[in-house]
Parts: sequence; C-alpha cells; structure tokens
Amino acid sequence: MPNDSDVVFDVLRSLWDLAPEDPRHRLLPLDRASLEEFLPRLREFVAATPFQMKGTVDSAALVRGKIVSMGEGSVIEAGAVIDHSCRLILGARSVVRAGAVLRHEVAVGDDCLIGAHCEVVRSVILGPHSYLGHFVYMGDSIGGRGIMVAGNVMMANTLVEKGQVSLRYRGARVHTSRTNLGALIGDGVRFGASSTLSPGCIVLPGLALPPHVALYGTIDSSRRRGLMKEFARAWGDK
Repeated sequence: MPNDSDVVFDVLRSLWDLAPEDPRHRLLPLDRASLEEFLPRLREFVAATPFQMKGTVDSAALVRGKIVSMGEGSVIEAGAVIDHSCRLILGARSVVRAGAVLRHEVAVGDDCLIGAHCEVVRSVILGPHSYLGHFVYMGDSIGGRGIMVAGNVMMANTLVEKGQVSLRYRGARVHTSRTNLGALIGDGVRFGASSTLSPGCIVLPGLALPPHVALYGTIDSSRRRGLMKEFARAWGDK
C-alpha cells in the first residue's frame, strides 16, 4: 500500500519530460530532498552557469542585478527591471517584455516569453515555447515546456497564516517544510485569464483550464471537467 509521500511524488514525476542529463533536471521536485532543497539547488545551478551575453538588453531597461546568461537572440526590452537581487538565466530567443520585474534567481529556457508587467521570483520556466501573458505573478514556481499562462494569473507562494505549504493529491498530503512554494505546472498546460493558483498547486500536463478560477491542490482531468462544467453553467449560452 503506497503511503502519501509515494502517491504525491509519483504525481510530481509525471509533470515534466526533461532528460536526466539536462542540468535543470536536478531542480525538479522528484523526491523529498529535491523538493525541500529547491532554492539552494537553484542558486547552485545559476552560480554554475557559464557567463554569456549573446542577447540584447535595451539601454532603457533597468538592470540592477546580474545577468548570468543570455542566449542568442534573447531580448530584455526597455522598461524591464532586473532587480538588484536577481541572477538571471535567459534562454535563446526568449524575451522579457517592458515593465516585467525579475527578482532573485530566475531561469528561463529557450523560446519563452515573460510578458509585460509580469513579476517572476525564484522560479524556473523550462521551455521551450512557454509564455507568460501580461500581469502574471510567478513566485517559487516551476513551469514546464509549452505552457501558456494568460494575463492576470497569480501563482501565490505563501499562506496567509505564513505556515508550511503542503502538497495534496486526492486524499494524500505531503508537508514540504517550505513556507514559500508556488505552483508546479506540467508540460503543455494552458491557463485562462484572471485565475489564482494557491500555494502548492499542482497542475497535471496537457490540461486547458477556464478563466477566472481559483485552483488549489492537484488539478487533474477530473477536476478540470468540473471546472469546465461550472464555467459553462456560468457563462454558456442561455
């Protein structure tokens, strides 16, 4: 009989298709150690990344932190803010749009977009072809490849009562020993606009979700059907 930890980590191991030899694989929370050590592992990963500047930083961007690596064809637009705390890895052909604010360690894969006026903090966007629309907040989170996050989506990363964030899947629950933990988003997920993800929210790969929903726990195909039915009732043709 599998225990709660086995059940939850089996779910987490299903989220991302990333080769074990990829250096970012070590950042994925595939067991308790990697879940609890995400932030120090992210710092180590950023520190170990060779410096390169093959992209373009607009002269009107505000760069107070350190750009560790910009891949070929990557762009940081005018008005983007690289906070003094930021250590940024930006993949080839990826773009940080005007007004976006990046803080602490941020690692972005190839062919990704951080839209206008987003805020990204201590997060990994695996890519390729992962897009954050305008006014997205992404804190202490991991986004898979090919995700699309519409505008005004908030990935909350702390509880109101500042306690330990838990991960849940159906009846199973894992205490993470982390007070800062956002969303764990599988490959190919698509979010409708103006949605909120509670701390520790898990979204299984390939799901397309309706707009203006509050998401918590683990969103699987069954939960998705319920959300879509509720959306149809509220907004469908009368």
